[in-house]
Amino acid sequence: MPLALPPPQPSLPADLQPLKAELIRYGFTVRLERPPQHDVYGVFNSKTRTMWIAPITIPLGIVRPSFLHEAVHAAQSCSPGRPTLLGIKATVAAVVNQEINGILTTRYHNVNRALEREAFLLQSQPDAVAILIRALRSRCNLKTI
Repeated sequence: MPLALPPPQPSLPADLQPLKAELIRYGFTVRLERPPQHDVYGVFNSKTRTMWIAPITIPLGIVRPSFLHEAVHAAQSCSPGRPTLLGIKATVAAVVNQEINGILTTRYHNVNRALEREAFLLQSQPDAVAILIRALRSRCNLKTI
């Protein structure tokens, strides 16, 4: 009887790997596993500099926006003190903007909605990986070992 191989570990798509590498380079931990918070696809913890992306986002086809959203929060967290806006201007269709407003109003209480809005806007940009790599390089300090 042949040995059964364990299922392959989930991994991020190739186009997100450069951003993942850059996040790690700047001292962030990227975990492709169920987030510690229930009912979410991704979480970023600024105190531990850890982001979680739920593996279920891969078959659902939402791994890219989920990962990019949390990566925006990582870059926002590089400012001293508390997270600040990256200040990157991004445009989306009016219907997408309306959907973002609805999500922010119904699901995001007691958070900085401006930070969340920026994350939602950037996650949908086709050049988000390059934008976020530049933001990390300009805002964050390299991790020294």
